[in-house]
Amino acid sequence: MSEALDLTPPDDEGPDALALSALLSSRVCHDLINPVGALSSGLEVLDDPAMEGAMHEAAMDLIRAGAQKAIALLSYARLAYGAAGGFGAQISLEDAKKALEGLFEITKPDLEWGIGTGLAAKENVKVLLVLAYAAADCVPRGGTVSISGDIESFTIVATGKKVLLNDDLVKVLSGDASDLTPKNTPALIASQLVTSVGGSVKVARTEEAVTFKAAFKS
Repeated sequence: MSEALDLTPPDDEGPDALALSALLSSRVCHDLINPVGALSSGLEVLDDPAMEGAMHEAAMDLIRAGAQKAIALLSYARLAYGAAGGFGAQISLEDAKKALEGLFEITKPDLEWGIGTGLAAKENVKVLLVLAYAAADCVPRGGTVSISGDIESFTIVATGKKVLLNDDLVKVLSGDASDLTPKNTPALIASQLVTSVGGSVKVARTEEAVTFKAAFKS
């Protein structure tokens, strides 16, 4: 049975810009602390002259994995949260696809990209990036996150062995920031971006899938 979830915006205005930037910074730091810590641990092993052979190779593997994850997360954050990525008010969809491909190499589910190429409105692309990452979190044991449609009206479906949808995520996507945490701050930004251009986001869940639908007024 499909369950459509209420995303009616609340009356409160939410956190100010300073509080929002602090929460988002905390989210980025949380994402990066593990891969950067892995780099540090690997270098400590390499600095120990007693560590040879298998331990040396294990340290190199740890450094490679940490570097890959850190680069993927930074490349994603640069487009999803930052000011970079395009000319004027546009972002390259090729860049967005590349950022998500890198991100999904370090997450459990696989990515299926079904949107075209070219330049697109920054608001639309940033919402796409945030919802795609949120969809990956919905299938923590692996599965598939598929993106279809076009940048003006797209659907993201997460399917997998175990499907989860955090109620707080749904709450924040509606624009309710009363209990906002760093983890869900990107969802609030996505909600605000959609609202700023007169669009909408809908979420539905079943036992087999979580579906995010975003539509923007052209």
